[in-house]
Amino acid sequence: MRAFFVGLFLLPIAMIVAEPARAMNEPASQFVQDLRFHGYIDNYGNVKLRFAPITALPAGFKTKGYLDIEASDIVRLPRGLDIGGYFNAANTAIRQLPRMKVGGYINLTNTAINRLPPNLVVRGDLSLVNTPLTQLPRRLFVEGNLYLTNSPIERIPDDIYVGGNLYIRGTNIQSVSPDLRIEGQVLPSLNQ
Repeated sequence: MRAFFVGLFLLPIAMIVAEPARAMNEPASQFVQDLRFHGYIDNYGNVKLRFAPITALPAGFKTKGYLDIEASDIVRLPRGLDIGGYFNAANTAIRQLPRMKVGGYINLTNTAINRLPPNLVVRGDLSLVNTPLTQLPRRLFVEGNLYLTNSPIERIPDDIYVGGNLYIRGTNIQSVSPDLRIEGQVLPSLNQ
């Protein structure tokens, strides 16, 4: 009889001790479950947090589709962010991007962005319109257009690649090296 009572006493303790170890491995999945419950994730894996009162994303956050945080309260992005589609962070207070994977374009229009990681690969357009960014990172690779309109950038590094057009209206760029790998045009033309 005594063993029965001891067993009943130890069973809840074993459950309490075992639970936190499992929960520590699930913050991102619990976050995803909460987002899905509140309708922020659609059936295709797209995450739309536009105007959402969410202030942070968990480390290792991953989406199958796009991540749209435009005009949200998110100010910092976690390391290891993996986005299957495009990333829209326009009109946020984000100051820098961590190393991250993005499967489509990146929109940072009207953000407080002041630093991009080196070796950034963008699988579409990159918009840095109306940002305080003063320099582009080394080895930037943009498959689409690069929009620098109304940003204080003064020069383009020699080791970037732009697969589309380079838009520089409203910047402090005075010249563009003919050796730059820009597949499209520099607009407006510096010869005008």
